[in-house]
Amino acid sequence: MRIRDFLIRSTVSVCAVLVFGFCSFAKDEAGDELVQMVVKLISEQDKELRAVGLDQVRNEAKGSFATKEFAAQLPKLNAAKQIGLLGALADRGDNAALPAVIELLNNSDDEKVRVAAIAAIGSLGDSKNLAVLLRKLADGSVAEKTAAKSAVQRLRGEEVSGAIAAALRSSPPPVCVVLIDVLAERRALNTVADLLNATTGEDAKVRRAAMTALAQLASANHLPGMLKAVLKADSGGEREAAEKAVAAVAGGIDDADTRAGAMLSAWATLDAQDQIALLPALGRVGGVKIYAVVKSALASEDPARREAGLRALCNWPDSSVLDELLERAAKADSTEHRAINFQAFVRIGSTRDDRTDLERLSRMKQAMVAAETAEERALVLNRCRTSYSIESLRYVLPYLEQPELVQLACETIVELAHHRELREPNKAEFDPALDKVIKLSKDAVVVERANRYKRGETWARPKPGEVTNTP
Repeated sequence: MRIRDFLIRSTVSVCAVLVFGFCSFAKDEAGDELVQMVVKLISEQDKELRAVGLDQVRNEAKGSFATKEFAAQLPKLNAAKQIGLLGALADRGDNAALPAVIELLNNSDDEKVRVAAIAAIGSLGDSKNLAVLLRKLADGSVAEKTAAKSAVQRLRGEEVSGAIAAALRSSPPPVCVVLIDVLAERRALNTVADLLNATTGEDAKVRRAAMTALAQLASANHLPGMLKAVLKADSGGEREAAEKAVAAVAGGIDDADTRAGAMLSAWATLDAQDQIALLPALGRVGGVKIYAVVKSALASEDPARREAGLRALCNWPDSSVLDELLERAAKADSTEHRAINFQAFVRIGSTRDDRTDLERLSRMKQAMVAAETAEERALVLNRCRTSYSIESLRYVLPYLEQPELVQLACETIVELAHHRELREPNKAEFDPALDKVIKLSKDAVVVERANRYKRGETWARPKPGEVTNTP
């Protein structure tokens, strides 16, 4: 084996020297002798020899003539060699290889080869090659669809974004969702009008994807169209996501009065019923001017307008309405309205903003006093974790003695301990608390985290769908 390895390395070295010699005489266009030597190398069974050839394909043997000769070898190679050559041709960056790559994609029975061909098209192609990728997005295997999306993202040229947007008009909904995501990733600002059009289509998933993209690409002058899209959205999750997209775009306006003015200008152009329907969306933007509109709605004799005003107040983005929410929860005329106000108070009161940790904790203490059910007390205890203060640990600890809240108290203590900058200076209090968690918790992950934090170790939160092994 040692003799064989020595011979291979020697052969590789000689080939590299010869290839370099050829390249030194033909830097702009590779000669036929060099091309044929590289062709022979990429057909070799030995991986090291083949690697030399593929490196020449990538970096040295210049010109479209050479590119076409190398690409012409694709149908002559086995699957593994095809995949290697496709990668090298993609790195080479010469679109003269595209016809052979596309032909291989259309004719190969090997999924891995097709995936590599799709990837190569993404590296080499432009808007003219979008159609072949669209077919794979529509009808390919899972792996092919994933590769096709990546390839569309990487297509070259200023015309690509427009071509993708045009394809939205004729592609099936699942493909449209992918293309919209690609437009957002490409920062295709010139396609906002097409995305606005997609927000009022018949497919809910397409509408939602378009609004998500607009949250990243749209500007204040697109707010009127986005508000109409909110009206088109189904109530529930889609409507809520659409409202958040509008708030995100409005939030891009730095000045609060200008921000509210842009929203109200768009809102004022709508009829009375649509204005009522959009009050919750206005609430997500907030500000003094919008608060005046919401306050008027809350005082209206129209039940629908009052209800929409309440939803707007509960969607408020900052802590300026906290006292009003708590008061409304106390005086609510129905269980439902009380719950809406209370939940909004807890959500906003626990949000990490420019208030201090102690101010957030103070609001949670208020909420706990006002809580009327076990579910409400659990909600408050859960949100105490957003106040990174030793006072929060001291406040939560007694709940370890309450059977209906002990497990949630364990989780909250562990979440507080997760923050090393809070845990380490207060180790004398955290360690005994974590000992109690280890004893009382029925959740293996919580126990594992408590042990780790006691030892001064870190813990990485698993990604969605990821399974962790616990001792």
